[in-house]
Amino acid sequence: MAEKRRLNLSFSMASPLQREAWKRLCAIPSGQRTDAVCRAVCRMYEQDALLEAVRQIIREELRGVEFISAKVITEQPQAGDVDDSVLGFLLGLQKEGDDEPSDPLF
Repeated sequence: MAEKRRLNLSFSMASPLQREAWKRLCAIPSGQRTDAVCRAVCRMYEQDALLEAVRQIIREELRGVEFISAKVITEQPQAGDVDDSVLGFLLGLQKEGDDEPSDPLF
C-alpha cells in the first residue's frame, strides 16, 4: 500500500488572490487537481531557481562593465563633427581666395 500525505486547504473569498486560486482549481477536473497543484508548485520553485541563476550571471557580467554618463558622451566629438580650428583654417583660406582678383579667362 502506497504511503499518502494529506493537505487540507481553506480559501478566503475575501482575498482576491485566494479567490482567483479557488476559481482556477475548480476549473481543473476532479481527479487531476493533485497533479496540477504538484506541477504548479514544482514549476514555481524551478522558475525561482532559474531566475536567481540568471540574476547571478547578470551581476557577474555587470561587475566588469563601466558605464559612461550621458554628459560625457555628449561632450565627445561625434563622427562628422569638424573641429573649430579646422573650420577657422578653411574660412581663412576662403577669405584669401576672395581677396585675389578673379581672372576672367578662367
